[in-house]
Amino acid sequence: MVANSRTMISADPEQTWSAARAPQWDELAGLVARAGRNQRELSADEVSLLARRYQQAAADLARLRAEQPGSPVLPRLNDLVARAHAVLYRPARAPFRAIGRFLWIGYPRAVWEMRRLILAAALFQIVIAVGGFVWAIADPATAGSFLPPDLRDAGHRAHHAIPAGVMVPTSVAIWSHNIVVSFFDYAGGILFGIGTIYSLYVNSMLLGVLSGVENQHGANGLYWSLIVPHGVIELTAFTIAAAAGLSLADALVRARPRPRAQVLREHGRRSVAVVLGTIPLLVVAGTIEGFVTPSSASIPVKLAVAPISGALLAAYLVRGRPGAADGRFDK
Repeated sequence: MVANSRTMISADPEQTWSAARAPQWDELAGLVARAGRNQRELSADEVSLLARRYQQAAADLARLRAEQPGSPVLPRLNDLVARAHAVLYRPARAPFRAIGRFLWIGYPRAVWEMRRLILAAALFQIVIAVGGFVWAIADPATAGSFLPPDLRDAGHRAHHAIPAGVMVPTSVAIWSHNIVVSFFDYAGGILFGIGTIYSLYVNSMLLGVLSGVENQHGANGLYWSLIVPHGVIELTAFTIAAAAGLSLADALVRARPRPRAQVLREHGRRSVAVVLGTIPLLVVAGTIEGFVTPSSASIPVKLAVAPISGALLAAYLVRGRPGAADGRFDK
């Protein structure tokens, strides 16, 4: 019998001990094999599991070396631990390459993993915006009171193209504003999602009411040419940021019995990465809003930007589906 962890393992107990540890070693071997073929196959949870199984196998290897240095299991376990170490501690990539890899692969994958929350946030915004639109059509005077004072007479304004020299500062201002909005969409998750839901409600209602006011006498092509070109990417980015906030809220609600501060640290890193990955989308949307939306291009040309940008955005985000980045799709 093995009295304790310091006792020399005899042949029979060693076999019993190895058999008990074998499932964890096999699990580690499977993770290492997958990561060796393509490390992108592993999810964040699987990477954490790989690290835990590596630590356990390394401890088993140290024990086996000390207690039974002639064990036939030793060479195989040593090889497994060495391969796992090589996977976990690969040389760090150059910063720009790592950032590029995250934006091209990591970000779409993170977005895909929270797709249910993204869908929930999108449906919530659609319901509120449609409600605001119907309200403005039915009672424009009352609904208009929901708008900020500088937008209440939007339906009676003339819209003109802005000079090219003003487009760059306009875009920069839009980038800054959109990043702040996305931050509030995300940070509201710390308040158990209440702040996020409120931010989505206000912005969706503003869009719905303004659209109703602008279209109360029929479809206003000029108005939609000022909203739709950049709106596809911009609203998608806001929705993703809000979903990251809701994921934070969900983690906090489900935290007990674990300390909420610990859960906030763990999930915060991942959700913050999603928000940071959303910034380039906001830059693209701001560029369209600063250069295309206020330009002298015709209404059909401006409206055509929406389906094109939407298709490109969908092609980019769908890379997050498991196997999509490798040219295959898991069933």
